[in-house]
Amino acid sequence: MTSNSIDSVVLSHVEQYIAATRRQLHIPGLAVAIVSNGEVVYQQGIGNAAIGRAVTPSTPFVLGSLSKSFTALAIMQLVEADKLDLDTPVQRYIPWFRVRNGAASPPITVRHLLNHTSGISRYAGRALLSDQSGKTLEQSVREVRYITLAHSPAAWQFEYSNTNYLVLALLVEMVSGESFPSYIQCHIFEPLHMKTSFVDEKRAHLAGLAQGSRWWFGFPLAFDAPYLYDAQGAAFLISSAEDMAQWVLLHLGNGSLGGVRLLSPAGMKELHRPAVSTRKTGSQGAMGWRVEQIGGELILRHGGEVTNFRADMVMLPGHKLGVIVLANCNNGMVAQLGLDQIALNVVRLLLGQPLLRKGLTFRGFYSLANLLIAAISLLQLGSLVQLLRSLVLHRRPTRVGVGSLLALLGDVIGPLVLLWQLPRWTDMPWRGLLLYVPDVSRWIMGMSVISLMKIGVRLCKWFWKSKTAYL
Repeated sequence: MTSNSIDSVVLSHVEQYIAATRRQLHIPGLAVAIVSNGEVVYQQGIGNAAIGRAVTPSTPFVLGSLSKSFTALAIMQLVEADKLDLDTPVQRYIPWFRVRNGAASPPITVRHLLNHTSGISRYAGRALLSDQSGKTLEQSVREVRYITLAHSPAAWQFEYSNTNYLVLALLVEMVSGESFPSYIQCHIFEPLHMKTSFVDEKRAHLAGLAQGSRWWFGFPLAFDAPYLYDAQGAAFLISSAEDMAQWVLLHLGNGSLGGVRLLSPAGMKELHRPAVSTRKTGSQGAMGWRVEQIGGELILRHGGEVTNFRADMVMLPGHKLGVIVLANCNNGMVAQLGLDQIALNVVRLLLGQPLLRKGLTFRGFYSLANLLIAAISLLQLGSLVQLLRSLVLHRRPTRVGVGSLLALLGDVIGPLVLLWQLPRWTDMPWRGLLLYVPDVSRWIMGMSVISLMKIGVRLCKWFWKSKTAYL
């Protein structure tokens, strides 16, 4: 779908860029929508939603953290209905709400949660999305009592955490008297006629939910990820490019769309207001959005990912322009090598700005990584085979030398450091790494197992030597 509000030649360049990027990144399917000056000027599906089924603008995708903008708007609706106050402690509405360092619980306000300044850590939020236990929303919020805050809410320090929006979703339930899914459906999806947006995975499947995939060493493999109903407010709402275009139009229209007003202009301004600096230079956190600049232009944007889907939305309020990109593939390690830039690059094309070129491309990264992985794997396996042969053939050294001790030390320290420290370095537990980075995390575990086997073989050799020397 196109319009005279954006030049057809520019849209042609956008299409060529998207098609080329899909091929380069091995993305099974993409859905893209562009809005400008109050109307949808382009929407298109590219590639496959599943085997034998093409992506269309109405194909549903899991939104990942784009879900947070819906939760934030729901909270602001309740604020305008005088059911919530942004600067009131959460415990006023959820009396049993606690964190581990309990003295810090009362100062956590609704605003802290919306702006990711509560002190709840990124690790806790990623652990939430790594869970597969099927908890209820209340059960998951009650488990926040086991979380130690990374810093005091009074510090007003940005710490992005999915757990903040988990608590906000329960706040919606507690003060509205409706379940979170019901509230989103009745107060947002239905008024905006978002007919291919869902709060129920089964209904989304019936409507043609795209098959999610994960990259394994650069190639996509279909994966049916756990759908976490308790984490809907943070990452698991479902929508299409067609419907998300309406969502962006609502935000660009100051809370009103097609004669339907969901939020006052003042409320929408509060949602979009930059409130805290993030860890990224030139980026500030708003409520369910980030405020940045592109080529000197102010933008509101947010990315979203679950294990097998990736999504991005970008708005330029000054140009009344917005872009939505939904993809049915992800890998937490490499999404930043191109997948997260598609929407921004579409905006650059629309503004006549040069595209951002990364020094390390997706293809280049995986070419180097796969070569390194193959080389290390061959060395590890070769070393194990050599040790096994020496054990079987009794070709053991005459003494335990420095080289043997250093080799043993390397086989001990390497796996210990990686297995123990990798979750800390990545702010994600191992169960999350196995879900979000399935290829490299499993390879690391495999190499660690081989190192442990080598340790065992060396110990057997030394035991055999000591025994024969004694005899």
